[in-house]
Amino acid sequence: MPMHHNPDIDQVLLDAIEIAKKKHHEYLLVEHVLLGMIRLPSFKNTMEQFGTNVDMLDTEVEAYIDSLAGLVKPDNPAPKRTQAVERIFNRGFTSVLLTGRDQLTVADLYLAIMSETNSHAHYFLMKYGVTQSSFYEFCDANHRNSSKRKPTKNDADQILEEYCINMTQLAKEGKYEPLIGRDDELEDMTHILAKKFKSNVLMVGDAGVGKTAIVEGLAQQLVEGDVPDFLLNYELWSVEIGSLLAGSKYRGDFEDKLKKIISALSTKKNCILFIDEAHVMRGAGSNNGSGLDFANMIKPAITSGDLKLIANTTWEEYYESFEKDHALMRRFYRVVIDEPDHETTKKILKGLSPRLEAFHSVKIADEAIAEAVKMSARYMFEKKNPDKSIDLLDAACAKQRANNNKNAVIDSDLIHEQVAKIAKVPLDRLKNERSTQLALLDSTIKEKLFGQDEAVQSVLDNLYVSFSGLGAHGKPTGSFLFIGPSGVGKTELCKLLATSLDMPLLRYDMSAYQEKHTISSLIGSPPGYVGFGEGNVGGGRLISDLSKNPYSILLFDEIDKAHPDLSSLFLQLLDEGEITGSNGKTVSAQNCIVVMTSNFGAQAAEQNQIGFSKSFLKEGEELKAVKEFFKPEVRNRIDLIVQFKRLDPIAVKSVVLKFVNEVVDTLKARGIKLHLGEDVIDLIAETGMDPKLGARPVGRKVSELIRKPLAKKILFEDLNNCKITASLDSSKTIVFSTDVVKAVVDEPRYIELDQFKPR
Repeated sequence: MPMHHNPDIDQVLLDAIEIAKKKHHEYLLVEHVLLGMIRLPSFKNTMEQFGTNVDMLDTEVEAYIDSLAGLVKPDNPAPKRTQAVERIFNRGFTSVLLTGRDQLTVADLYLAIMSETNSHAHYFLMKYGVTQSSFYEFCDANHRNSSKRKPTKNDADQILEEYCINMTQLAKEGKYEPLIGRDDELEDMTHILAKKFKSNVLMVGDAGVGKTAIVEGLAQQLVEGDVPDFLLNYELWSVEIGSLLAGSKYRGDFEDKLKKIISALSTKKNCILFIDEAHVMRGAGSNNGSGLDFANMIKPAITSGDLKLIANTTWEEYYESFEKDHALMRRFYRVVIDEPDHETTKKILKGLSPRLEAFHSVKIADEAIAEAVKMSARYMFEKKNPDKSIDLLDAACAKQRANNNKNAVIDSDLIHEQVAKIAKVPLDRLKNERSTQLALLDSTIKEKLFGQDEAVQSVLDNLYVSFSGLGAHGKPTGSFLFIGPSGVGKTELCKLLATSLDMPLLRYDMSAYQEKHTISSLIGSPPGYVGFGEGNVGGGRLISDLSKNPYSILLFDEIDKAHPDLSSLFLQLLDEGEITGSNGKTVSAQNCIVVMTSNFGAQAAEQNQIGFSKSFLKEGEELKAVKEFFKPEVRNRIDLIVQFKRLDPIAVKSVVLKFVNEVVDTLKARGIKLHLGEDVIDLIAETGMDPKLGARPVGRKVSELIRKPLAKKILFEDLNNCKITASLDSSKTIVFSTDVVKAVVDEPRYIELDQFKPR
């Protein structure tokens, strides 16, 4: 809090210095300051009312100062402050800061001198009966009595300047941004202010929609005279309830300050009081739960029409505070402040851009304004316009300023960089370009996921529509239900998509949600239950994860293991692209890919399946299983139901290749080249593939037949820079032969099985 100058303190210090100069004293003492204090008319009058013989005190203090011959220095231009003088001023300023005030008073200096017990100034005050406790109580009583009297116009100005902010004065100085696109709201406010009784406005709207900016715009119109005649010559003052509370050290201080403000506004007349975050009015200043708070103290003034009040609050606080206090709410007229549309937001940013350009020394292109509005609406859901669009534009300008790029042009590319940081979206996705990642997405996934080309292609085709911007607005980027046997690549496809698209994978194992009550761990406990409203935990794991990762892949693994009621959770998620927690927090999933995996119909598959070549289920069996679990309204919201096939022999061999190549990559560091014969590949494929478990056992079989024997051989024979060949002997057992060769660290993999890769 900035400290304001007090003319009385300046006068006391000037008088003390002048006394020291006249006496030709080299140093300024506490006694010089005391003499300046008791010669100040206002403080002298207070001491005389207390009963002190100020003239005798003045005579004795001056006689003591005259006796200090050792301080005399004839050619001294200006006296120096002693440490004692520094202490009393420091002590006084500390007292001011601790009590939350912004001005040092003469009474503060008196209290500081009374703490300087080893001084003649303290001695003289004690001698004349000006003791600390009695004099302070006298001053405090005078202060309280004066607060009950109606202040003069000059007093009113001083009171308001101490506790409030003159918004009309700030508007005169050009401190506020121009107001654009809020004519209807301002017109509604002026109609309410024109009322004789209860001419009080309550603005309600989401954070960031510009409620305070509208009040600042009203201040500018008052200055320019662009208001109805009844508002001409009005002043707009704002008060922060928190600052009044912070500066109230003793019981009753808050009430005194508020009464002073109301009285001062009444004395000045033609004043409007603005209260930001108005929900704080309820309970502010009450002691021990008593009903006397800010709201109750201000009710008489705003009811009679003596005071015009403008307050603002958010919808959450409105429901929590104002709707519960009908006596307070009936004294206000509500004005709803909605988020401006895109065109209005563009006009606001256009009007603001000259000030941003001047502040950051940049040039803002029109395309940057349009892109800021478009990108903020698409990727920043937790904030509201115009606040979020202004944040984007300001951040892009600030980056250039921080890098000393003067006269830089802010274009759409710089806006995209800021959105990518805030929303955690890849930059090429924002630019809507066919990036290298997207161009290679098909081949990248199909090279690592075998035997599911049809399923992969159907998923990618659906995603390409969304990435191009042609997808349905307000829904997730894609929503899929993967069904098929275990171990055929459903979860693996999600992992490959996450890696290839640089999207975090948020996986939820649905086996943890088999009971109805466990659903609360995803969206939070309902009101009245343990855990409700406890931060991120209270909002639920899914709500918390989505708020941190708005651009991600949501994988609900083994959805058939969850309680059937969980399917209702997907209604809002798949249709509106958002989900609301039990604590009311709404998060967006419009930039997410939602995937559910399941083994629907697996038991029927085991009964009807023999070998690899048969189909997974009887025709229509998989849809029957899906219908039994999902309600029709949920099924209808899923973009695509993708059926994964069982792996054919070639696909199984490709899976073997994948695991063996992991071993090959590990061996390259030792310069070892590994070659597997065709018969070894066939053996691993035949023994590792389980029709019921899919390809998962293949990795274990490779570890058992290749990795473990090789580990022993390398460890005990100390192999380096050699070629190892694996083949079958007559008993169908894998044997390893070794040939010493030069280092082959930089050579490519040595598995020549291209003919078995899926076509």
